[in-house]
Amino acid sequence: MMFPFVRGERMGYKIIDVLLPILIHFLALQCTALFGGMDAAFRTMLASLLTMPLFYAWYREDERLWSRNTKKITWYAALLTVAAAAALNLLFSSILSALAAEYGISNQTQEELLSGRMVFQILGMGLIVPVTEELVFRGLVYRRLERYLPGATAVLLGAALFAAYHGNLLQVLFAFPMGIVLILLYRHYGTLKMPILFHAASNLTAILLGAGI
Repeated sequence: MMFPFVRGERMGYKIIDVLLPILIHFLALQCTALFGGMDAAFRTMLASLLTMPLFYAWYREDERLWSRNTKKITWYAALLTVAAAAALNLLFSSILSALAAEYGISNQTQEELLSGRMVFQILGMGLIVPVTEELVFRGLVYRRLERYLPGATAVLLGAALFAAYHGNLLQVLFAFPMGIVLILLYRHYGTLKMPILFHAASNLTAILLGAGI
C-alpha cells in the first residue's frame, strides 16, 4: 500500500499524491547525473529502469482501487497511432526548429540525448523511457488529477506538468500538445498501451531524424 496519508481529502495531501511520482523520478535522474562521464541517454535510461518497478507497483495499486473501462486495440488503430506520432513529431519539430533559428533558442537537453550512442538512444529513449514516463505522467499523475479536478482542467494540468518537467523552452512547447494527445489516448482506450506506443514512436522518430536517417 502506498503512503496512507496521501489518500486524504486535504489539499496538501492531494498535491503530494499527484507530485510524488514526479519528484521520485526527478531525484533518480539527478542521482544518475552525478556520474558525469556517462552518456546522457544512458543516464536517462538507467533512471527509468531503476524507478519503473516502483511506478508500476503504484500504478497497479491505483488500477485496483480505481478501475476504468478499456477498449480493444486493433492493429489498424495501433498503426494509425504510430503514423500520427511520427507526423506530429515532424510537424512540431519543424516549427520549433524554425523558432530556434529565428530567436536563437537553445535545445541543449535534446541535443545531449541525441548525441549519445545509438544503442542507448533506441533502447533508452525509444523504448524504456516511454514506458516509465507513461507510468508516471498518465498512469499516476493524470489518473490522480482526474480524481480531484474537472475533466478539462485535469487534462490541461496533466499536460502542463509533463511539459514543464522537460525543463527547456522548446521542449515545453513540444511536450504540451503531445501531452494532451497522450492523455486523450489514455482516456479513450483506458490503458497505457496506446500512450506508450505513441510516445515510443514519437521518440524513435526524433532519434532517426537526429541520426539523419
